[in-house]
Amino acid sequence: MKFETHILAGLFVVCFAVCALVMGAMLTATPAPVQLAGAAHAAVVVPVASAG
Repeated sequence: MKFETHILAGLFVVCFAVCALVMGAMLTATPAPVQLAGAAHAAVVVPVASAG
């Protein structure tokens, strides 16, 4: 019975450590800035011929 208790305690410690590492990685991650399409260029206004 003592062996099973140690195995379960070890499993709990390992699961807690993995959860803590994943949570820490999510909280400290800095994603790369998003580059929107055409954001570096000025807006170009194209004249449209009116029908009439």
